[in-house]
Amino acid sequence: MSKKVAFYTLGCRVNQYETTALAELFIKNGYTIVDFSEKSDLYIINTCAVTAESERKSAQMIRRALREGGKVAVIGCYSQLDPSLGGIEGVSFIGGSKDKTAVFREAEKLLRAQSAITEDTDLTDCSYEQTQIGTAATDIFSTCRAFVKIEDGCNGKCSYCIIPKVRGRVRSRPLEDILLEIQRLAERGYKEVVLTGIETSAYDYAPLSELIRAIDRVRGIERLRFGSLSPKSITDDFLKAAVESRVFMPHMHLSLQSGSDRILKLMRRPYNKKQMCEKIEKIYSVLPHALLSADLIVGFPTETEDDFQQTLDLVGDYHLSHVHAFPFSPRPGTEAAAMAGRLDPHEVKARNEKLIQHALAVKQKILAEKIGTAQKVLVEKTIKGVSSGHTEDFLEVRFSSDERVETGDIVLVDIASYQDEYLTGKAYGKE
Repeated sequence: MSKKVAFYTLGCRVNQYETTALAELFIKNGYTIVDFSEKSDLYIINTCAVTAESERKSAQMIRRALREGGKVAVIGCYSQLDPSLGGIEGVSFIGGSKDKTAVFREAEKLLRAQSAITEDTDLTDCSYEQTQIGTAATDIFSTCRAFVKIEDGCNGKCSYCIIPKVRGRVRSRPLEDILLEIQRLAERGYKEVVLTGIETSAYDYAPLSELIRAIDRVRGIERLRFGSLSPKSITDDFLKAAVESRVFMPHMHLSLQSGSDRILKLMRRPYNKKQMCEKIEKIYSVLPHALLSADLIVGFPTETEDDFQQTLDLVGDYHLSHVHAFPFSPRPGTEAAAMAGRLDPHEVKARNEKLIQHALAVKQKILAEKIGTAQKVLVEKTIKGVSSGHTEDFLEVRFSSDERVETGDIVLVDIASYQDEYLTGKAYGKE
């Protein structure tokens, strides 16, 4: 019988991509992938450390896996930041962000030996780790849309962020390697790819506009999206390529972080409010039907009610369709962790909840405007006769259909209503 391996992934899309690449390595070498809730010979937790809550969840899952009785391997940003894992005992393998495939190379030793193995986690001058997906039938996260990693690391100096410490400096993936992977995914039936990285905008092997144009020529790929983008990466040529592309979808997720110029400066973001807003306005002028979503942090040290109100205004004034709202999390070793003017945690929590509710109200206005329209939806799953997927501008739709629809189909849906954060309707044909 083949040995069993189970994965649990926390954090970003890059982690999801890397887990998929690892799973494919195990599958190709005779292992069986099982759900994390099942008994397994080896449990691999790909961890996150972007916030204190991420660290807490990482530790929680490590302890859960240890209780199951199999060998436990830990990789990712939490173990990169704290190789002792906060004193958790019983882990058989501790790796970081530098060489995640080491856990595969050491798997047989792990399953035979009792002693712990700790990998070198020095990120100084490390190169891009060549991993790939689309080589085995994993389908861990989806069978029709895939995350494709294009770079690792970040050269930014944002005062609140620990990520450069746990991921190292920017290393970009060769364009030809990205295209080969996307071609493999297309041949396996994937319709949508999402280009992602630790700092996607920092990809420097080629301009992002060249990536758009190259992927436009890959047969079988119908939709292209990017992970979080910095406003600075939205150049005129990027927008020109987006407008001319047959696959670029009219939705962008921007890393904005605050609507206050004063807070942006304290955060050491690489743009000011005027530059940020000009980029947003330029996007809307070139892609008038596009929707934008954003990452925002609330409760940064010294943030006043006025600063916070400016962030609320940013969401409403620019009709952001979705917000990833994060309460400020002091990361030891960052400049912001030592800043004076720390807000009361209860106030930070209250502001974060207020931002979430405000963003929901803005989103529901956008959803209401879609009623009575026809939308192209990529079918991502069907459960008990109800299918779901996303529109071109990345709104979730749940719908019924008189005809059979398959995962990966692109169907036309009449939008009848909305509930909470998604649209509802009925499919009436395939594209």
